[in-house]
Amino acid sequence: MFKQILVAVDGSPYSQRALPTAIEVAKKFGSRIFVLHVSEHDKGRAAAYTMESPAEATKLVADAVEAAKKAGIEAAGEVRDAGAQHAAKYIVEAAVEKGVDLIVMGSRGLSDVQGIFLGSVTHKVIQTAEVPVLIDRSSTVKQEVVEPVAAKLVAAI
Repeated sequence: MFKQILVAVDGSPYSQRALPTAIEVAKKFGSRIFVLHVSEHDKGRAAAYTMESPAEATKLVADAVEAAKKAGIEAAGEVRDAGAQHAAKYIVEAAVEKGVDLIVMGSRGLSDVQGIFLGSVTHKVIQTAEVPVLIDRSSTVKQEVVEPVAAKLVAAI
């Protein structure tokens, strides 16, 4: 049923819960996993600013791909660069390009505060994707994952 699964990751605790969900679905259906991270940047007057370095983005995807492979799942991944507020568009485009049968993502991400005002990435993917979207709404996000992300967000303020 699901031959190719795209799992969208952004480093948030919620997207980290989506990966094990994608792995479980892949095991049940004999699927391949494609890990995608959309690195958003905002343009200033003289330069574009990103929330993370290219090395951090690459490591995020590489770690997710490695976790899937350790679970016995065929996996690949990629980082795509996008302008601010365009992550959903790139996720849906990648799903089409890769022939994805299912998109798996967390219910919230790093841009959750912006989502209150502009509409979350998850909501936009649900509205525009032409394949099923599985949202992991797990509330069991480990505290050791939440604290480093929270510290990073506070440091950025």
